Amino acid sequence: MTQRTVWSSIDLAIVAKVLGAFAMLFSLTMLLPLAVGAVSGETFEQKAGNTVRGFGIAAAIGVALGLVLVLLGRKSKGEFFRREGILTVACVWLLVGALGALPFWISGWFSGFWDAFFESVSGLTTTGSSVLGAGGNSQVEELPPSLLFWRSWLHWLGGLGIVVMFLAFLPALGITEKTLFQAEVAGVSKEGLRPRIRHSTLMLFRIYVVITSGLFLAYLVCGMGVFDAVNHAFSTIATGGFSTKNASIGGFHNVAIEIVAVIGMLMAATNFGLYHRFTSLFRPVFRDGIVPKLKKLPTPKAVLRVFFGDPEFRLYAAVFALATVAIIVTLAVSGTNVEDPGAGRVQAYQDSLVDCARAAPFQVSSMISSTGFANSNTLAWPLLAQAIILILMLAGGCSGSTGGGLKMARVMILFKLIARSLRRFVRPRAVEPLRVGQDPLDQEIADRVVALAALWIATLAVGSLAIQLMEPQLDLLGSFSSMVTCLCNMGPAFTSVVGGEPFGPNIGSYGSFGEFGAGTKAFMAFVMVLGRLEIYTALIIVFPGFWKD
Repeated sequence: MTQRTVWSSIDLAIVAKVLGAFAMLFSLTMLLPLAVGAVSGETFEQKAGNTVRGFGIAAAIGVALGLVLVLLGRKSKGEFFRREGILTVACVWLLVGALGALPFWISGWFSGFWDAFFESVSGLTTTGSSVLGAGGNSQVEELPPSLLFWRSWLHWLGGLGIVVMFLAFLPALGITEKTLFQAEVAGVSKEGLRPRIRHSTLMLFRIYVVITSGLFLAYLVCGMGVFDAVNHAFSTIATGGFSTKNASIGGFHNVAIEIVAVIGMLMAATNFGLYHRFTSLFRPVFRDGIVPKLKKLPTPKAVLRVFFGDPEFRLYAAVFALATVAIIVTLAVSGTNVEDPGAGRVQAYQDSLVDCARAAPFQVSSMISSTGFANSNTLAWPLLAQAIILILMLAGGCSGSTGGGLKMARVMILFKLIARSLRRFVRPRAVEPLRVGQDPLDQEIADRVVALAALWIATLAVGSLAIQLMEPQLDLLGSFSSMVTCLCNMGPAFTSVVGGEPFGPNIGSYGSFGEFGAGTKAFMAFVMVLGRLEIYTALIIVFPGFWKD
């Protein structure tokens, strides 16, 4: 029988060993922002010197903690079962969130630890909500390059998943990689990937790097500097939303950059398994050499079939198109001309269809992908447009992507279940199997989707009430949208508009959560992890039954 600790049916020693490995690996990545700081000229004599010390001290603490945890787990000879995997994944996200906060906190650019923790977890979970610019915290553009890079680097690491990123190193510790891969539900989609987990991880990583590189080059060509292009490429592919500008993408005043961001956000929220199928079409072309055989090139129809043959992608594309058109019409008909200090221009929604067509697709792609970039002040939009945006935040992008939200596949399954229930109400004896595209849908999967949707709704309701109690200056819309933005890993929230001015703190596209209390920030950070792991993995560990045989 496998040896266990005397106080638990779970082998905590092996969990400690893996957590220690993650702590050390994550802390070593702090050398990158240190290098960025050195190249940009940050020195100990300047205020930014606190940042250099901050990264050095944080890295030392992380490595030391990792060594202690590895030593604590060195005598473990038990196997790594599913419960150990679930506990490890949940703890990893909280542990690296705390370690990631140390450079922010020690450097002195943030007003307190919980502000730094909120920013770190927001980066790692690719939520993109920020405390900067309020509550005694610095403005985004005041931060030194090393901290700006660290924010975006946290996005990039968290986009594919902390566990997936470091998965290749774990077999050296004797850890079964499949256990952790399956426990981190939200990071990737397991359908259609290779049987060996490490191969699947490398394939996903290659796709991730290629798209990141393409976005970097595109941003560079469109007028961004090298540093800005790197940071925004990281934020875009991870659907994170952190920017180097106070006014996000809108601060560049560049339509070409906004177009690249729209394309990048939509790509990032597409199932990565489809990119794998897409690249598979070209394998016969290059199989016998570098020079492609033109006759073997896939036809445009074959390429389109890869994406539009997938029912989830069809729904995703249709929702994007319909929401964009609906918001363009809404802004044109009932919108007003808005002086937008963030975008640095007057947004003439009522007088210019061009401004409507510029703002709508950008904000729709930003919300449906859960990125949170902004080129418009959505708090000044008509309530109908805000309602559409809020629905997009709940739905999210495709499964198997870096996007957040409930995911389009689950939304589709829920509507299919509702439709079947309505038909059975009329014809109770009818036998009608559920299908997704041409494939039959297993009843167990349908049950899980319904259970997750119910958990999602319950969590939103309870969390909204909790935020309302902790932040009474918010209206109900502000509390609810704050909960939505954390659970769905979106970024901005909404406050109600009274007389043209936001009521309470500005937590919109150009706003900040810095004015919230420390308890609220800690709670919202936990909700971000809950959403990133799609509730089950993070929530199950608080149930007593999880710790029993």
